[in-house]
Parts: sequence; structure tokens; C-alpha cells
Amino acid sequence: MGVLRVWERWRNPWPRSPFLRRPAPWTLRRVLRAALAWVGAATLCMIALGGAGTVGTGALGRVWNLRAELRPIEVVDRRGEPLGVIDHCRAGNAVNAVPCRESLSVPLTGVSEAFLLAYVAKEDVRFFSHAGVDLGRLPRALLSGAGGSTITMQLLKNNVLAGHFDYDTDRRGPLLTLTRKATEFVLAPIVTWRYGRREVLAMSVNSLPWIGIGQRKGVYDAARAVFGVDPADLTLAQSAFLVGLLPAPGRYLVTDTTPPETATARFRWMRTQQLVTLNILRSHGLIGQGAYLEAVSTPLQPRLWQAEYAGSGTDLRVVQAARNPTYTNEPEPVWAMQELVRRELRAAGLDPKRVGRVVLTVDAAAQAALTRRVTGEGATGPRPTGVAEGAAIVDVRGGGIVALASSTGGNQSSDAGRQWASSALRPVASTVKPLLYAAAFGDGVTQLSTFADQATRYGSQAVRNSTGTFLDRAVTVREANARSLNTVAVQVGTPREKTLRAVLDAAGYQEDRSNRSSPSLGTYRAAPLDVAAAYASFASGGLLCRPHLLAEVADTSGRPLPLPRPDCQPLWDEVVAYETFDLLTAAVSTDASHVPFLRPSLLQRVQGRAMPLGAKSGTTDDVNDTWCAAVTPQYAMAVWIGDPDGRQSVPVTLYREQTACREVGLLRELPHDRRSLDVPPGVTRVAGAAVPVAGLNPRNPVPVAP
Repeated sequence: MGVLRVWERWRNPWPRSPFLRRPAPWTLRRVLRAALAWVGAATLCMIALGGAGTVGTGALGRVWNLRAELRPIEVVDRRGEPLGVIDHCRAGNAVNAVPCRESLSVPLTGVSEAFLLAYVAKEDVRFFSHAGVDLGRLPRALLSGAGGSTITMQLLKNNVLAGHFDYDTDRRGPLLTLTRKATEFVLAPIVTWRYGRREVLAMSVNSLPWIGIGQRKGVYDAARAVFGVDPADLTLAQSAFLVGLLPAPGRYLVTDTTPPETATARFRWMRTQQLVTLNILRSHGLIGQGAYLEAVSTPLQPRLWQAEYAGSGTDLRVVQAARNPTYTNEPEPVWAMQELVRRELRAAGLDPKRVGRVVLTVDAAAQAALTRRVTGEGATGPRPTGVAEGAAIVDVRGGGIVALASSTGGNQSSDAGRQWASSALRPVASTVKPLLYAAAFGDGVTQLSTFADQATRYGSQAVRNSTGTFLDRAVTVREANARSLNTVAVQVGTPREKTLRAVLDAAGYQEDRSNRSSPSLGTYRAAPLDVAAAYASFASGGLLCRPHLLAEVADTSGRPLPLPRPDCQPLWDEVVAYETFDLLTAAVSTDASHVPFLRPSLLQRVQGRAMPLGAKSGTTDDVNDTWCAAVTPQYAMAVWIGDPDGRQSVPVTLYREQTACREVGLLRELPHDRRSLDVPPGVTRVAGAAVPVAGLNPRNPVPVAP
């Protein structure tokens, strides 16, 4: 009986009278009242669940600052040339939890009306009439878990809630989807009230996740990557194509090995999605019949694809499609440096999310030239698969980074851990010898001091030259450096090992305690950026300046923010620095040179690019690393090529052909406004070599470790 009473009560939860024994009939009025009650209860539960999701993710604070957090950092080079932007992906507790990608924000006035119409019509046709939640679409979104149901909720999903529930995570399940939708349900009206619909639309089109298209997001990058046009110039046909990609942007990608049938089917799918978008626009009266016919009859050719069409007008159809063999897609220069810039901002005590614009010490032209070389498009050709390369150029006047590039098998990366120019701590090999000789120049040795190139030992280890032979005669330090003689380096370095270690510590090099060979042979480890900074000290009067990227910083309102002064300390006496610079130039210009190809050509002499250039190469015994470091009166550069893990040797051709040193030839191509060094007092020339005047015994400052 108890069960029956419960059943009767469930069937009739609101009796008209407590004394009524028989169930009341279900009238239309009672059905409507019950439906509204259940809707009300479901709404309250939805709000409660969304409130819990808001609190659990800390989303309310992020929503309140959404515009500031979604605004990327504008980055320009030292001459004001744009280098791209940095978004706030995974930066501390940043709002955007998805992986870093290129992005550039543009105002709505910079986006074609055709794209805005297509986007709103396809994604949320009632966008301008609701407060962020379209109740008519919500049930379908809840049941299917698809999409953001409105543009506002999609904005929240992609940026505020990414990484918390089922989106951009490895977790799946109806409860996670329901919780995310409930959280969007609560936050969407707040976003609409806080920013207004136009601003919400602007934030949305600038953060659309075209993840599959080269890790791009936002309408600017999509328009540039797919069609090579600015978003203001997108046609109706192009706009419908881009909007049609949003449900599955990864389908846009195609490789040379994709079977022809698969590639054609993929392009036909994209064509179908384009037509769906155009039909929606026409059905809602947002475009006329003439504009519709023009758009559907346009045979689009996205940059990545080669498509063949047949027919015309509404009968236009795809015959076949494949990858465009001439397609290239270079990222913005700052893309690979974005985490390094964030790291430097934080080191300066600045919150990247509060920064609106940064001026880097980078030179856009030098950066582009270095990137081409490192990615295998320069004179040295492409790199073999698996061979990494890192290269850095710094300005000797203050340590500003002029260019920085890294690659792995020809591909760039935005992962700071794969920025080999700043992170690849590898044995520096013979590039350490100029630092060794500079330390010795502060201890009574000069370029013309002589040592015997003969069998030498370091403790119990026999020391060999790279040639496997000895000259069996006395050689000057100048000649020994040009020939890169290990025997002389060990003879000079062994009695001064403590001084050398202090110098290397001050320069940021790291000792490899597992290597028992002499540090005079380059057992210490360093990144190319640190090596370039050390070589820059020879042209800066002996000052060692820590490399840095930031020249100026402004907040989101344009107000300048303070930056610490460049960190410079004296490493060499100015006479020693000049003598070492002269030692390095002799390694290029003398007959004993191991890098004679770095001498200026006749054309470079005519063009006025014959400024002094000194260089030193280096290769480890296991040939896992090959180096070259160089310096001019204005720039210092270091290049490393090898295996970051030290497990395999580089191809023989790369070190036999001195590939790393051929890369530093780029220094002669850079514009110099400082073409020579002032000769410091106390320096004279003897037999063509710069040495201290008789009776002068220069002494280096005591090195200070960072």
C-alpha cells in the first residue's frame, strides 16, 4: 500500500485538496504548470551546478578581466618593425589554457562584413537578440555536447574553461559536459553585460581555434594562412570556407603522402561545409541570390591545396585535390621566442598579462636571415632529420639579442626547452680557447709567446691535435689558435686552470664533472647564447653583458614600464680584450687559418662589408657537437649543430665542411655602424700582432660568478 501511495503522489504531486482521494484529471492547465515547475527546477539545478563550476575553476575573476587577458602582447623589433604577437596561453594562471599558437588581434572594423555575417549566421544567428544564452539551442547542445551553443558560450569554452572539464583535456563524460555547459550558462550573461555584444564578437573572432591550420587561432592568422589575405579582404566565398572549417579545422591539413582519394574526399567535405554556410546565409535573407550565386561558383584555391574543378555556377564541383607542392607557411618571428620573452618579463618583475607592447633588441632583417639559414634555406642547405641547430647573435654594446633561431631537422619550435640557442648546454669544444688565451694574456702571456707543438699530457691523458699529428716545433699563441692546436692550449691552460674555471663560471658556462679532460679543451658546457655573449666581451672593451631581449615595455594603456639596466661586469682588461679580438681576426686572415672562407670576398670589399671578423670553430671528440663562434666590432655570434641529448654524431659533412662557421658568415651581411675598434692605450703591433707595449703587464679583473 505504501508503494501505491508513493506512486499516486508522484503521478499527482499537487492535489487540489488534501481531502481528495481520487487523482485529478490532467488538464492542459495542469500539464503546463507541471512542465514549468520541472523547467524551473532544472534551471535552479543548472544554476547551482554552474555556480559550483565557476567557483571550482576560479572563472569569475578571469571573466571580469577577459578583455585584458585575451589581448596579446604586440611585439616590434628595435626599429619598430612588427615581429608578431604573444598571446597568454598557459602563462602562469592565464585565462587561455590551450597550447601556444600564433595570433594577432584585429578590431571588428578590420574584418570583412562577409566573414562576420557568415560566422554569426552559422554559429549563433540570434547572437544580437539574446544575453549570451540561447534557450532554444541549449537542450540540443546539452544532449549532443557539441559546440558552445552560442558565440558567447563558445568564447568561454575556448578561453576561460579550456583545460578544466571535457574540452582540451583527456577526460570525457556526460557529467563533465553538463558541468561545463552549466558553467557557461551562468557566466555568459555576465560576459554580455560586462563587455557588450560587439566586444564579445571581437574577442571571439580573434580567438577562434583553427588549431589544425598550423597551430593558428583568430581570424587574422586563419585568413593569412589559408588565403594569404588580410581579414578585411576576405570575400564571401572565402569567409564561408573558413567558417565551414570551424567544426573540424584539422581536415584542412594534407601532406604529400596523403592518398589522392583521401585528399579529394577531404576537400569535397570542406566544399560541402562552405555550401552549408552559404545556404544558411541565403535562407536567413542575409545575402541576395546574386551574391550567393557568385560565391558558390567561385573555384577557391587555398594556399595549401591544388584543386581542380568542373562545371560552373551552382554546378561547380571538385574533380580532384592534392597538396600544393610550393606551399610554405613561415611563423611570425616572435613565435619561437614567446616563452623566452615571458620569462624575461617575469624576471624583471612584470606580469605578462599586464603588458601590451614590447620592443625587442631583435633586428627583424637579421632574424629573418638567421631563421632561413637555421631552417636549411640558406647557403648551407637543409639539415638532416634529427640534427638540431641553435644560433644566436648579440650586440656587443650591452648584450642585446639581435637574432635567435633554433631548429630540429628544419622545424622550429615555440617550446622553450627546444630553443637550442638558449637551452642546449653542450660541450663548447675548441671555442673555449680564445677565453683561455685571454685569461693567459692577463698573466704575462702575449700572442707572440711561443710553445712547442709536441706530445703533451694532461695528468695521465695524452693530448692529441685534431689532425692527429704534431708540428714538432715552437709556435706562437697566435698561430696555435689559428691552427686550433690542443697541445698548446693544454700547456697554456694547465698552470692557469683555476683562473680559467673562474672565467667560465663568470661567463655562465657549466662544468661537466663527469668529463676528466682539461677544461682548456672545452669540457665545460654552454648554450650558443652564452658563447656569443662571451665572445662579445672581446669587442666591448672587456665587459661581459648578459644577453637580453627586452628594450622597452609598455602596459596595456601604453604607459612605459621600468626595466632593469643591462647586467654587465668587467671580465677582461681592455688591452687583453683588444689583443684577443686581434687573435680571433688572425684566425681568419692568416695563412694558418682554419676558416679561410670567412675572409671578405671582392664583392664584399666593394660593398664596404670587409669589416674585421674573428672566428673560432670547435668539434667534440665524439663529434656529437660542432661549433663556431665569431665576433665583429658590433656583433658576436655562436652556432651549435648536433644532438641535444649527445647520443649520436653529426653527419661527417657537417663538421668537415665547417658548416657552423659558414653560418657565421652572416655577420658580414649585417649592416654595421661600428666598423672598427678603437685601439686602447698600451697596445702596439709587432710582426702584425697586437701586443702590450714593453713593460705593460695588463691584469684582468677578478671574475664574478652570476
